[in-house]
Amino acid sequence: MRIAVYGKGGIGKSTVTSNLSYCLSKKGHRVMQIGCDPKCDSTRPLLRGRFQTTVTRYIRDTPPSKRRLEDIVAEGTDGILCVEAGGPRPGTGCAGKGIISMFSTLERMGVDSLGTDFTLYDVLGDVVCGGFSIPMRPEHSDIVLIVTSGEYMSLFAANNIMKGSLQFEKDGGRVAGLILNRRGLDNEDGLVEEFSKATGVPILGRLDRSELFRTSEATGRTLSESYPDSSEARTFMDLANTLCGLSASGIGSPAPLTDMELDSLYSQGRFEGRGTFVEETVERSYSDPLPVMGAPRRIGKGPVAAVLEAGKVTDIPVVIHGTKSCGFTMLNEVSEQRIAHILSDPGAFVAPGDNIVSTDMSAESSVFGGNDRLRETLEGLLEDNVVIIVIATCLPGMIGDDCSKVISDLESKNPGHRILYVDANRVDSGFDAHMEVIRAFSELIDPGVEPEDVYLNVVDDNFISFNKGDNRKHLSSLLSEIGMVLGPGFLNDCSVDDIRNLRRYGMSVLCESSRDNLATKGILESKGIEFMGNSLPRGYSETLEWMRELMSLKGKGSNILERISEEYDGCVSRYSKDLSGRRIDILSWDPRKDAWIADALSDCGCDVIIHTLGASDSRDRRITVHGSMEDLTNSVGPSDAVIDCMSTDIAGTMEKPDTWLSHRASMELIRRVWSFVMSKGEGSWAAWGD
Repeated sequence: MRIAVYGKGGIGKSTVTSNLSYCLSKKGHRVMQIGCDPKCDSTRPLLRGRFQTTVTRYIRDTPPSKRRLEDIVAEGTDGILCVEAGGPRPGTGCAGKGIISMFSTLERMGVDSLGTDFTLYDVLGDVVCGGFSIPMRPEHSDIVLIVTSGEYMSLFAANNIMKGSLQFEKDGGRVAGLILNRRGLDNEDGLVEEFSKATGVPILGRLDRSELFRTSEATGRTLSESYPDSSEARTFMDLANTLCGLSASGIGSPAPLTDMELDSLYSQGRFEGRGTFVEETVERSYSDPLPVMGAPRRIGKGPVAAVLEAGKVTDIPVVIHGTKSCGFTMLNEVSEQRIAHILSDPGAFVAPGDNIVSTDMSAESSVFGGNDRLRETLEGLLEDNVVIIVIATCLPGMIGDDCSKVISDLESKNPGHRILYVDANRVDSGFDAHMEVIRAFSELIDPGVEPEDVYLNVVDDNFISFNKGDNRKHLSSLLSEIGMVLGPGFLNDCSVDDIRNLRRYGMSVLCESSRDNLATKGILESKGIEFMGNSLPRGYSETLEWMRELMSLKGKGSNILERISEEYDGCVSRYSKDLSGRRIDILSWDPRKDAWIADALSDCGCDVIIHTLGASDSRDRRITVHGSMEDLTNSVGPSDAVIDCMSTDIAGTMEKPDTWLSHRASMELIRRVWSFVMSKGEGSWAAWGD
C-alpha cells in the first residue's frame, strides 16, 4: 500500500509518518518513507538524526549515466528505506517542480524494483500547487491520510486537501481518514468529530501532546523506538494495524465543506448534514466547432510576440530566458513568419532570426532557479555585443528568478553595455508583450541628435505584414519627387544605430492608426519625435490629401499631385468600360475606413453597396445597415463581386488589398475586381482575353 500523508504545515506530519513507518516495519513489512519537503527533515528520526543526499541535489550534480539508486535511498532504523526529495534554496526555484522531478527520477532509476510493502509520502503543507498534489494522484498512492488538530487553520487545510483529492478520484475515494493530533483545545475532539461526520472521513487515530515526542526526536529517534511501552507508541501501533486492514477499494468519496459551512461548524461547534462543496468544472460540447487559427497580423500576447518584435533589430542578440523547448518553439515561429513574408513579398528585407539565443534552462535549473544559466549566457554574449535584450518566458517568473539583479550586476561590471529586459508575462491584459519591447528599445534613443529635415520615417511594428518591399518602394518614389528620403523605420528590420539616431530622421508618420501604433507614437513623442497628423494614405483621395499635408509641412512643391492623378485616371479609363454598371457589394465593419474602396469602384461606374452591422452615423446612401450577421448574409446579391472586409462566411467573396498603400491600393483594387468579374460565367476566358 502507498500512503500519502498531508496536513497543515507544523501539524506533525513528519512525526506521524516516521512513527508509522517504524511500527509497520516492526510488524515485518518492508517500508520506504519519502520526504516531500525542501527542509528534507522527514526521515531524520529514522536515520539517527542524519541528513541524507536529496534527489534534487543529486540530479543536479550527477549526470544521468552515473546515477545509481543506492546513492539516494538510505537504509534507516530496522531496514526502513529513506528518500528525501529536497528542493531549492529558500526564495529561489520551485519546490513543486522538485517533487515532479523526484518522481520521474525514481521511476527511471527503478524504485519499484525495491519490493516494498508500504511506501509513505510525507508531503509539505496544504495542496498548494500541482507539484505538491503529485503524491496523492492514483499513479503514486493508494490512500491519503490527513493529520489535523481542532484549530481552524488546521481544519481549513484538511478541508482543502479533500477538495484537491476530488480531482484524482476514479472508481473510489482517496481520503482514508483523519489523524487527530490534539493541541489541548476545549472540545477539540467534539469539533473534529463533527468535521469527520460532515465530510464523511473517519478518524483513524488520536494523539495527545507529550514531552516524549521532543525528547525522542532530540536523540534522532522516533517515539515508538525510544519508548515502545508508552501509550503514545501503542497508539501508533494500533494505527499501523488499522492501515494493514484497510482496503483502498472500500474508501468513499469525501464531502468537503464550503468555506461558509466550515466557518459555521467552527463558530457553532456542530454541523448538520454533509458538506456541499462541488468542484467547479468547465464543460464543453465537443460537437461545437473548434476555433480556427488563421494567420492574424498580430501574433498575440506573450513571449512569442515579444521575440518577434525584438528580432526586428537585426544586430543585437535576443536572449530567450527559458527552457530549450521554449527557445525551439519561438525559433520556429520566427522562421514561419520570415518564410511567409518572403513568399508574399520577395522584395521585402526580413530579419533572418539568426540573432535569437536561448538560455536553455534544464529540468534542474527549473527546480533550483535559472539565474546562473542567464548569467552564463549573457557573459558569453557581452564579449561581442554592446546591446542585448532579454525576454523572460513563464518559467523564470514561476520559480522566482531575479533577472533584474543579474542584469544589473553584469551592467555594473561592463560599463558602456546595455542589457534591456522584458518580462513578457508580467504585462497588463490590455497590452501585448511586444509593446514592452518597443518601450525598452525607445530607451536607446539619443536625445542629443539633431533632426534632418530631408527625412520621413515610418513608425509601425510590422509596416504592413506583406507588400513591405513594394510599399517602401512606392513611398520612396513619392518622397523623392519632393526631395525627401525615406528613413529606416521603427521597428522595421533596423539596427541599434538606427534606433539611437531616430531623432535624426526628422518627422515621423504612423503606417496606420492602430491601437499599438498610437501607443508607440506616445512613447516616441515622449522622446522628442515629431509626427505628421495623418497616417500613411490608402487610396487615391487620401494620397492626394496626405501629399498636400506633407508638402505644406516641409515647404516643398512639385507636380507630384498631377502625376498621381494621371496614373489613377489611366487605370480607371482602362477598366471602367468592363466594370461600368456592375453591382459590387462591400462587407465592412467601418464604412469610413473602407470608403476608399467604394470611391475607386464608383469612379469606374460600378453600382456600389456597403453593408455593415449595427448603427452607422454615415449619411452616405450607399451604406446599408443590418441588425445581425444573418440579415447581412441574406441581403447580399445578386452581385458581380463581393469584397469581404469582415471575414464572414459568405461564399464567393474576394479579399480587399488592404496591405497596399497610397493610390496604388485603389489601382490594385480595381485591377483585382476587374479580373474577378471577367473570369466568372460562360465564356469567361474569352471575355477576359478580350
